[in-house]
Amino acid sequence: MGVYSQQTIKAINKKNIYMLINADPGISRIQLANITNLSKTTVSALVDELIQEGYITDEGSVESNRQGRKPNSLVVNSEGNCFLVINWRKRILETAIVTSSFEVEHVNETEVKTGENYAAQIEKQVKECIEQRCGNKKVLGICLVVPGMIDSEAEEIISMVLSLDEKQKVIQELRTRIQEYPLSVFNDTACLAYAENAFGDMKGRNYVYLNMNEGVGAALVYEGNILKGATGMGTQFGHFSVDRNGEKCVCGNRGCLEHRIGELALPQIAKECNAEEIFQEYAPILFKDVGNLAAEGNQGALRIIDSLVIDLGYALSNLIAMFNPESVVIGGMGRKLGDIFLEELQKNVRATGFQQFVSKVDIRFTRLKEEALLQGAAKYYMDMHYKFLEDMTDKLFLY
Repeated sequence: MGVYSQQTIKAINKKNIYMLINADPGISRIQLANITNLSKTTVSALVDELIQEGYITDEGSVESNRQGRKPNSLVVNSEGNCFLVINWRKRILETAIVTSSFEVEHVNETEVKTGENYAAQIEKQVKECIEQRCGNKKVLGICLVVPGMIDSEAEEIISMVLSLDEKQKVIQELRTRIQEYPLSVFNDTACLAYAENAFGDMKGRNYVYLNMNEGVGAALVYEGNILKGATGMGTQFGHFSVDRNGEKCVCGNRGCLEHRIGELALPQIAKECNAEEIFQEYAPILFKDVGNLAAEGNQGALRIIDSLVIDLGYALSNLIAMFNPESVVIGGMGRKLGDIFLEELQKNVRATGFQQFVSKVDIRFTRLKEEALLQGAAKYYMDMHYKFLEDMTDKLFLY
C-alpha cells in the first residue's frame, strides 16, 4: 500500500473520530474503537494527535460501569477553534463567530454600502472580527453565505437580491484579500436545509426546505443529501413562473415566484390588495408586520396573506408533484407570517395539488432559530470540506 493511500485512510479515520466526538461530547477512546472498528492503539494515536493539534481536549476520567480503569471523556476544543460566517443580505452584512461545537458565540451587523467594493467591505468585517473577537481562537475557515446561485466554473455569484455589478468579481477578489484562511461561498437556502438535517427534528430523509426571505429559494433533500443541478447550482424555486404574462424578471422569465411572495415584493402586493394605508408606518414592510396584523384580524393584512398563499400554493403543488417529498419545511423570515398563513397554505395545497402526494406531505415551519443559517454553513464546511492532513490556507470551496 502506497504512502498516499495510507495518508488518505488516516485522514478519513481522523476526521471520522473528530466528528464522532463532536456529535457525542464525552465519548471515550474505547467507545470510539467500538464504533469505528479500529484498534484501540490506532484510535489512541489519532486522538493524541487531535489533542496535540488543539482540535479536542481530554476532560479526564468519567464514571463507568466497566471494571478497571475509568475511561477518559473527550470533547471538541470549542474554546480554541471557531468558524467565521458572513451572511450577506441585501442591506446587511451579518458577521458571526461559530465555535467548533457549532454554537453561535458572537454576531455583529453592519450596513452594506450599495455600489461600493463588496469584497473590501467583507474583508473589513472579517479582519475586525478576527482582531477584536477571536482572541486566541484558531479560525478553521471563513464561510460567506449569499442569497443566490454560485457558478463554480466561473466563480461568480448570480443573485437577483444583491446589487452586483459585473465588474465586481467578489469571489476572485476575496481570494486575494483573505489568503491566509480557507474561503467557502455557500447558497443560503442550502445552508438552512443542511442545518435542518443536522440540528432539526426531521423524521424523514426526503424533504423540501423552502427559504422565504427577500428572495425565495428551495433545496431538495433526498436521503439526507442536498440535490444539485447538473452545474452544481441546484434548484431556483424563486424563478418558477406563476404567471406567464407577468412582469419580466432579470433572469429572463416572466411572473417569477420571487416577485410574488418575496419580502421585497410586499409593497407591490399591498398595493394590489388595497392595503397600502395600513403599512404607511412600516418602512420597509416585513413579513412579521403582515403576520402580526393578520393575527389581530386586520383585513388588509389578511388579503395579503391570501395573495401570498395563492401564488406559493400553486408553485408548491407543482414542486410536490415532481419531487414527492415527505415534508415541506418553511424557513427564513417567511415563518414570521404566522399560523394563519401556514393554515391557509396547507388548505390551498391540499385542495389544488396532486392528491396522492399532497394528502401525505407535512407542511410546517422550521423549529430552528434564526441562527440556524450560521450553524448550517459552519457544519456544511466542516463536514464536506475541512481536511485534517492538508494545508487549508488559500483553499476555495463553492456551493
